[in-house]
Order: sequence, then C-alpha cells, then structure tokens
Amino acid sequence: MVKSLYTGVSGMKAHQQRMDVIGNNVANVNTVGYKTDVVTFKDSFYQTKRSPSGATSTLGGVNPRMVGYGVQVNAVEANMSQSGYTSSDKVEDLAINGNGFFQVMDGSGNIYYTRQGNFHFDDYGYLVNADGYHVLGVNGNSEGQQPGTEIIRAVIPDTNANTSSATKMVNGTNVTLSVTAPSNYTDMTVSFVDSTYPFASFSDSILTIFFNRDEQYNSQQDFEDAIALALKAGGVSLPDEVQLNFSFESVPNDTEALTAHNEVSGMRFSTTTASTQFHVSYNDDGTIPAANGTVAKHAYVGFSVEDPTNKDTVKINYTAGNAPADSNAAKAEYTAGTNGNPGTWTITVYDDTVSADITNAIKAHLKENSEAPELKVTGFVMPSGSNRAKVLSAIGGQPAQDLIGVVDSSDGAFELEAMVEGEYANNYKVTFSYVGGYDKTNAAWDENNLNIIICDNTTIADVNEAIKAAARGVEKKILKFNQISGLEYGDGYDGTYATRDANGNVTGVPTKDAADVWNPGARSAFFGDYPAVRPAEGKDSFYTETAKKLGTFALENGRTGSEQSWGNVTDFTIQADGRIIAKHAIHGYIEIGRIDLATFDNNNGLQKVGGTMFKETVASGPVKLNVPGTEGAGEVVSGALEMSNVDLADEFTNMITTQRGYQANSRVITVSDTMIEELLSLKR
Repeated sequence: MVKSLYTGVSGMKAHQQRMDVIGNNVANVNTVGYKTDVVTFKDSFYQTKRSPSGATSTLGGVNPRMVGYGVQVNAVEANMSQSGYTSSDKVEDLAINGNGFFQVMDGSGNIYYTRQGNFHFDDYGYLVNADGYHVLGVNGNSEGQQPGTEIIRAVIPDTNANTSSATKMVNGTNVTLSVTAPSNYTDMTVSFVDSTYPFASFSDSILTIFFNRDEQYNSQQDFEDAIALALKAGGVSLPDEVQLNFSFESVPNDTEALTAHNEVSGMRFSTTTASTQFHVSYNDDGTIPAANGTVAKHAYVGFSVEDPTNKDTVKINYTAGNAPADSNAAKAEYTAGTNGNPGTWTITVYDDTVSADITNAIKAHLKENSEAPELKVTGFVMPSGSNRAKVLSAIGGQPAQDLIGVVDSSDGAFELEAMVEGEYANNYKVTFSYVGGYDKTNAAWDENNLNIIICDNTTIADVNEAIKAAARGVEKKILKFNQISGLEYGDGYDGTYATRDANGNVTGVPTKDAADVWNPGARSAFFGDYPAVRPAEGKDSFYTETAKKLGTFALENGRTGSEQSWGNVTDFTIQADGRIIAKHAIHGYIEIGRIDLATFDNNNGLQKVGGTMFKETVASGPVKLNVPGTEGAGEVVSGALEMSNVDLADEFTNMITTQRGYQANSRVITVSDTMIEELLSLKR
C-alpha cells in the first residue's frame, strides 16, 4: 500500500509537468515562430516478485511477476512542423518557407537559431532582431560567396561630387547644359526665351534666360557670355556661385554665318517723255560749293517734251537785273536743227523771272513757230533775295543740255547686302518709290518691309544713310546698297544731268553714257512703279540655329561628395534567395548582403534557450549553412512572419486528459490512504 502512494505521486508529478508544458504552449499561442512542445511519458522501474522459469517435462514455464513503481516524463520535444504566415507591410519581417533557421548572434558572439524573423535595420545599418542580436549571412555583394556567418551591415558607398546637367537633341546634335561646379542646389529647370534685351529670373529652382536668338553666336563661349550677361542684367546669382556652360557632342565643319545679299538686273521700264534739268547746289550765302562739297540748298529749272525720242537741246541764258518794263519777264526761242542735228530751245531769264513767265514765253513762241516742239516747264525752284541772282547766274552759265528720254531700258539694277550675317535678313523686302524734287530721300520700316523714297538728287550714299537712320540702332536692319543703277554719277558730279557739247560729246558724267544717267522722267517711270528686292542666301551660324531651337533643360544629379549611410537609402527589398537589394538615389541598386539559413540533421535535438531561439547540441548535429532555396533549405518570404504552430484544440484536449490523469493519480493516493487507515483500525 505504501508503494501505491508513491506510484500515485509519480503520476501526479508527471501530469503536473505535462500541464506545465501545455500551459506554456497555450501562453505562446501568438508567439511568432514558436514551436509547440510535446510531452511523452514512460513507465518507471519495476520490482520482480517472481522470476520467470522455463518449462520442464512435468511443469510448464512460469512468467515473471513484476510490480511497477509509477510513471515519469519520457521526453519534451518541440513540434518543428511549419505553421502559416501572418502578412506584414514591413519589408524586414521575414518568414521561411521550408526547412531552416535564421542565424543571430548576441553581444558575446554566441550564435542562436530561430524561425522568428521580425528584424529591422538600426541607425548604423546593422540588420538585427528585437533584442539587438545581429542577423548573420554574407555581408556586401554575395555573388560567388559561400553561405556564411558574417554580420550583415548595409554599407553605402560615398557619393562623388557631380555637376548637375541635362542633354537634349538640338539642331541635329546633342547639346549639354551643365553647371561649372558640384552643388547640391542646382538641380533646376533652365528655360530659354527669345527677347531683344538680355535678362534672367530665378525662383523655385526655375531659371529663365531671356536672350536675343537672332544674334550670331559663333562659339560655345558666345553662348556662355550671353547667359552671363542675362544673369547679370537680372541680378541673378546661382546657388554656390556656379555658372552655366554649354557643350556640343558634334559640331559641323562649316559653322559660319553667311551674309544675305541680292543682285537684280534687267528690270525693264519706259518713259513717255524726254526731259532735262538745270540744277545747282548752293550755300546759305549764295556761293556755289566746290565739287563733292556739302550740299546746303538746291535750285533747279526743269523742262520736258512729250516725245521721248526727242533729242533737242535746251540752253538757259541769264541776264542780270529785272526784265525790261516793256517786255515779258522771260524769253523763249527755238532754232531748228539742220542735217539731222537736234534743234535748240534758248530760254532767257532775269532776276525776277518765275515759272509762269517761262511758260508764257514758250507759248508765245509756239504761236509764231508752229514747227517747234512743245516745251513744258516741269519745275522752277529759285531762292529769293540776294542769293537769287547768284544762283541764276550759275544756272545760266551751264552748257546746253539734251532732252534725254529712255525707252524700254534694261539698265535697272540693284546690288544689296545685309550688314549683319544671318538668315533673318531673308525675311526683309525693300520697296522703292519716287517723289519729285530734292532732299526728299527717306527710308522707313513697316514690319519687315523697308520703304525707300527716291527723289531727283538721291545717291547711293543718301539711300544708305536713310536706311541707317531708319534702323534706329537695330544692327540687323542696316542694309547696304552697293549699286542702284541710275543713282551713280561718278566723281566730281555737281548735280547737273548729262549734256552734249558742240561736237555732240556727252559731258557732265565722264564715266557713263547718257542713257545710264536717269533724268527725272526716267526715275519717275522706274521708281514710281515700286520696284522691290529681297536679300537672299543669308545663313545663320550653326550656333545661332541652335540658339533659335533651345527650349527647356531639366538639370539634375547635382551634388557635392559626402558620406552615405542606411538613412540615404530610398527603398530596399529582400528576395527569396535572401539577398538584400537597396535602392540609392545616386548609386542605383546595391546589394548590401545575403541572409543565409542554418539546417540540422535533427531539428528536435536543438536546445531551446528562450526568445524563440534554439542552440546547437550534440543531438542536433553540426550546423549546415545554406543559401535560401538551395540544398534543402527553404526560401525567404519578405513581408510575412511565421505564426506559432500551437493548436489550441489539441492543447485543450491534452489539458482535459492531463487533468483526468492527475485526478486519477490523486485518487490512488486517497484510496491507499484509506486502506492504511483500515489497517491501523484493526488494533482497536
């Protein structure tokens, strides 16, 4: 009976231990990576009451008679079966799909193994668990590396200094805009806007450059000078005092601009009259200026006839003083030519002669001489006062002049060039018109059309001066005429038109034939028809063509060199093979390590040390290191944690059976006690 007491006690103790294990399992029902412990019992030692014997010829064999002394715990083993996953938004939360354990190392260098994968990177870039233990594997780039036990730490290479830049295809070549020095603050947008005057603005990392696209840029330096000028005009200082510069991937051999020009000849025109003029330039005091002297004022007398083929001669006689009181204030007389020679009109004028006097004198003569060709006064401009006699004397001193008419001339011509090289001059049109009289040469711009007024005394120099004045300082609007047929008279011309001497030779324009020197009728016929010319064949330089196509450049990657840490990583992933891939804004994707797994021949031989960690034992066998997904090791699952494999249904069932076992063993003790009590009561 005493033995049964101890047998019951052993049963209660065994079931108590089992209940302890069950309680621990239930307590860890939500512990990540926890493995359920399973308790098994075994019977204890036995007392032999009778030894067994073999059979004889007379008796059979006898079995042994043995009395047991209770129960004891046989083993407490972990159930290493894999449980399910709980999802997580955290990349460092890891689970193992298959066999294997994560390796972690404490501060003393002891290595433990666990299925609990709630890891994180600390401030120094170490991958650690919740207790600060380092996760082990291969550090850095794992390509070609055997699985290992290195502490995994994210090491990010330092960044080199770099200038911000942008490259785009412009005008058939790659154009790069960059800053001159590394800076963290020059990742910006640079826009180029057409403007007559340079300027710049900078706000919210947007730099706007206003510059003249029509200027002829002949080099990369010209571009940079234009930018510097715009920045200075806008008062813009770029961060870190850097400057902008251009570079071109390929530049054609011919980069120069070509000057626009035009040569026009064979412009036909005709006149219906023949005309001539007596012209004198004079100073304010009435004196006649020397050849090529400054023209102060002009005086003239003009005549014409209807027949443009008429080659008669006109001569002016001047008689000092006023006309006699008993006669007209002018006289006109025509002498017919002989032997095919032209006739001659002789006009006598006085100090008080006016245009009407000459007209009346011609009419009076025509009444008396019906064979004389009609002569008309086309202009009579004379000064008044004391200068009048001096001017009339100068005009009267001129030789007789031919009435010159031009029919179907092909001598109209222009030779024009732009003073500034570039294509834009091709957009200009130059139109001529005629205004009779003197000192009326003028030029004016109407958008892209240049209107030039030609008068009776206009020269090429007059035209070019008028164009220069009209340009108002805009260089690209300054054009130059090297030739306008009919405006050139040769050196020493005093303003008169061509004349013939007594021998029939042309005088007044020594270098030209009479037909090349246009009288007012010819000028009116030609320029009055609004002839026009356009400069052509101009070409912008390669750099100017590029400037016209510049748009917006988004400069990026500007930085100064600096040390980098885990905090500079913008994103990272952990792959199924355990490799940790980090994304860096500058370096791109970097492998910073690989988490290797440990496997054992006997997982149940591992020793639990708490914290869901196991320790290698002689029973487990030596550790084997594996790359995840190879040699029987499972794969790493990122963003998930392995749940506890505690099955509450099993645990509650085991709890019931354990309770009943404990209760039954207590009854053994109670009954044994009662039996002892009965035994003791026999003496009473």
